[in-house]
Order: sequence, then C-alpha cells, then structure tokens
Amino acid sequence: MKTYRPILPALALGFLLATAASGQHHAMSAMGGAKDYDDDPGGGDPNAPSGCTGVLAKIQITGTVTAFSPSTITVNPGDPVCWTWAGTYDAHNIKADDGSFTSGAPADHGTFQKTFTTPGTYGFYCQVHGSLTGGMRGTVIVRDADGGGGDDSGPGTIQLAPTAYTVSEGAGTLAVTVERVNGSEGAATVKIATSPGTAKPGKDFNTRSGVLSWGNGEQGPKTFDVTIKNDGAIEPDESFSIKLSKATRAALGASTAVATIHDDDNPACGSAFSAPSKLEARGQSAGEIRLTWGDEPAAASALKIERRQPGGAFREIAAVAPGAGSFIDSDLPGDTIFQYRLRAEGFDGASAFSAIAAGATDGSTAACDETRALCLNDGRFEATVEWHGSAAERNREAKRVMVPETPGSGLFSHDDLQLLLNVHDGCAVNDRYWLDLAAIADVELTVKVRDTQTGRTWVYFNPAGRTPAPMRDLNAFATCP
Repeated sequence: MKTYRPILPALALGFLLATAASGQHHAMSAMGGAKDYDDDPGGGDPNAPSGCTGVLAKIQITGTVTAFSPSTITVNPGDPVCWTWAGTYDAHNIKADDGSFTSGAPADHGTFQKTFTTPGTYGFYCQVHGSLTGGMRGTVIVRDADGGGGDDSGPGTIQLAPTAYTVSEGAGTLAVTVERVNGSEGAATVKIATSPGTAKPGKDFNTRSGVLSWGNGEQGPKTFDVTIKNDGAIEPDESFSIKLSKATRAALGASTAVATIHDDDNPACGSAFSAPSKLEARGQSAGEIRLTWGDEPAAASALKIERRQPGGAFREIAAVAPGAGSFIDSDLPGDTIFQYRLRAEGFDGASAFSAIAAGATDGSTAACDETRALCLNDGRFEATVEWHGSAAERNREAKRVMVPETPGSGLFSHDDLQLLLNVHDGCAVNDRYWLDLAAIADVELTVKVRDTQTGRTWVYFNPAGRTPAPMRDLNAFATCP
C-alpha cells in the first residue's frame, strides 16, 4: 500500500518557500477564503418567469445536488435558457466562463434567465462549488441558425445532442433533445426508447418510447421528456440510456445518450457511512491496474468501484464484498491513464465517494523525450505534467528545469503551477525507487512518471481547488535495478 509521508529534502522545502507568494491567493480560495461575487445579476433577461414557467430550456438546482440539472443543454439562437433554484439547502450562483453573465451573489432560491442569440458553446459554473476547470459546471450549446449547419441538400442526419445528461432526482423530468441536421429533404422519422442501467424503470424513472417525425424541408431539434421519480432513500448516482433506432430516410448519427440521476436526499444524522479512504491505483502490466484501499465503513454491505479516463464520465465497473481490500482492473489498453473512485453501500444508504486515485497501464520503453519532458536519473525516468484548464492553457508548454547537481530532481513552472519532483534510488533499502512530490497549485493536474527501462508508469491526480500536500511514495517503482 502506498505510504505518503510529509518528508521532503531541504531542496523541496526551499522550493515551497520561494513560491509561496505566487500561490497564496489561489490557495486561500481553495481553503474556503473570501471569494469575490457579483452582488447583482448581470447579462440576463429582465423579468425572468418565476420557476421558469413556460420556458422549454430549463436548468434546475434542487435539494443538496452540487450539479446543474441538466449540465448540458442545446438551444436555437434566440431561445431563452432559464435556471431555477427549488428547495436547495446550499447557496449556489451562476457565472459565465467569460464573465458575460452572472446571477449575482449565491442564493438558495430564485430564477435567472439568459437568451442566447449567437451560435456557439457557452460554459458556466457555480462560484461556490465549481470553477473554470471543474466541479459544478454546465454548458449551453447554441446551434447554427440553420439547425446544425452544413449543406441542406439531402435527407440529413438524425442524432441525439447532447449524448450525456445529469439530472437531479427531484427535477421531475429530463428533457431529451433529438435533432435533424445537415439536410431536410423529404419526411423523416426515428424511434426513441429508454433502456435501464443501474437506474431501474418504475423505481427511478418511467420508461418512454415513441416516434419523432420531421416533415419535408424541416430540420432542427425535437424534445421529449422522461419522468424522473423521487424517493427518500439515500442512493449513489444511477444511470439509464436513451436510444434511437430505425431512422427512416435520414441517416442515424449519435444514437445513444446516458442520463445520470443524482440523488438529492440528505444522509441521516449520525450516519455510520464515511467514504472509504487510502484508495490507490498502480499499474502492474500493460493491461492491468491494481486498486487497494483501507478504512471501510463498518456498516457497508458492498463497495462500488467506478472508473473513467481523464475528461470522461465515471462508470461503475465492479461491486466487491467488504473486506476485500483490493481489486484488479484487467483487459485495459496499454499506456493509458485511468481514474478511479470508490463508495460504500449498505442498508442505511451510501457513503460519499473516496478521493480520486489515478493509475496507468505500462507504457513504452522508448528513450526519454527531452523536448517535452524532464529526463531524471540520467534519462531512466521521464516526467510530464498536464494541467486541465482551458485548451489554450493546456497547449502552453511548462518551463522545465533540472536541479543542478541532483540528476533525480526537476522543477515544473507554469503561472500558478509550481511543482518539484525527485526520483530517489531506494533499491538498497526496500528494492524500490522512491518519488517525492511538492507543489503549490490548486489547479486540476496529472503528474506522470515513466520508467523508460520497464515501461512502468506512476501517476498522481490532483483535483481543482485543492493544493496537494508534500509527499514521499516509498513504493513508487518496484523496478530495481
């Protein structure tokens, strides 16, 4: 099991002191320091209808959910999008990624509306629970004025847009959008249907099926509702699918969407359910990653394991009995990073998710690439850092500096990201190479270190809004000599 200790060489401590000033503002925000909110709404429509009555494109914030429901919505130019707060326990607000609109200071009730007239993609987030890079975020997609762009000749394509939804259990309904794009010649139809997953029909949602039709010369979106059922049970997130089939005349594009139902019930006071801790993910071959964990809640009857690739959505991959302590995820592609999280379930409900752990299957044994990485220990180890801000930020190369006279150490520097890595030869002590990490950064980032001799890869993931504590992993690479 991974042993993290707040032990770093004097070099790392000096690095932390030297960079403390540059990271102070962001670290305070991450630890709950004062944030700047706009006192008054701006950029929205006047006289938004109470509860978004009569508005088709509606986004809800209900219960204790820390997600917009749905998180992605697609509209035509000139259509209003309306946000409504309904019985929330926490205060939330809405802020555009580009600052062009805001609902004002965080609140637990109210309505905000914005009409979008220009095609494009508009990101927004809650300043309390989200950021520009993660957490409670959402997206408004405004189609081209012709309903999708492209050549209007031919019958076009019928597809789901978007293909992923998140909806609160208390939302009542989920609006699903199907569009006909890139052509409108002739009448066209498509069959719609829901399909169960971890969410069960009749218990978590009502099944829906039918046929959508477009006339000759007609394209653009059609919307239908799926009823979401509410109960008082404390549950993990559950999902079901929406599927298209048997399109007539038009081609069939994206035909499956996944809807995730987020539970909005409060855990009982004194609940015995705490999140499992000490989750660790380690690659052990080109196709396997081994998970280990500890401190399971005593009341657990099962442990659910979820996995995603960076930037994707978590999906449940396994349920294991309490006390197992480990799980091997197999049949994976090589040289690939995966992220995992774990939660406990029992008679009284479900725990929160554990912290996210990242692991990677074995990569190549190619030489270290000095043009894009730090080459440590005379090129034995290749170290890279990826931060998950905007596309422009990700494309900007970080400054990489080797530490003089210490071939196993190096620095990464990029705006608020300041990070020190050190690979230490501990083979004589425990037959392992050790890895030290110290950082001043509250951004989402992934650190990857590859042993070029064996392909074994060590990965560390830090979520947005948290500054990682200095650590030493005494079991990083069992690849001596």
